[in-house]
Amino acid sequence: MMKFQLFTLLLVVAAVSAKPSFSDVSIVEENSEGQQRIIVEGQIRRIIQQVRDGIKNAGLDPLEVERVVYEDAPVPFLVEIKAFIENLKFNGLSNIVIHNLDYSLIFNRLRMDLSIPAIRLSIGDSGIQASVFGNSLEGQLNGSLGIISLRLATEVRVNIGIISGISIRSISINFSLGGIESNLFISALGNDYSDDANVFLGESIPKFVSDNSASINKYLEDLIKDLLDSL
Repeated sequence: MMKFQLFTLLLVVAAVSAKPSFSDVSIVEENSEGQQRIIVEGQIRRIIQQVRDGIKNAGLDPLEVERVVYEDAPVPFLVEIKAFIENLKFNGLSNIVIHNLDYSLIFNRLRMDLSIPAIRLSIGDSGIQASVFGNSLEGQLNGSLGIISLRLATEVRVNIGIISGISIRSISINFSLGGIESNLFISALGNDYSDDANVFLGESIPKFVSDNSASINKYLEDLIKDLLDSL
């Protein structure tokens, strides 16, 4: 679905970027730039709305689970597993905010600045009990987690030729993470790992993203360029 949407977008860009004949120059000068910009930007907004709707229609935003219980015995009497989760709530994934969207016909340049303000997960309680060859294993997880201000700003420049078609001239990406709010209780095998987990999620990961922003951006640029070039 995503590759089809990207392909559709590039077709729109190609169509509106087609060079007019000499006799059409005066008309193009008056309204072509504005009209074609509206076409491209409108198509992008529709694609983003389709992504929003797809997430919601898949039941992922909001996602609420009152209680689920799982029991299995892969090896009867030797390996038995019991697990449950209750009062799970997940929301925010479809709230994609468009801060800036600009297409330039003259430069064949597309600029976008998108963000998801907050993705939040809360678990009232969950746990697992397992018996493996007579040994009892237990774990418990509850609490809340919030991923704050995921933001992606990008600038894409393309070359469009009658024979060569569409190719990516350059792509620039700036990915940022506002922070992670972690308030989880995690225990396993009688040990409390809550502090370690909360520090890792709330401090280590945001610091890693900040310290390695250049490498992350380069990886995303290469990934998206390869994806677009393969369409």
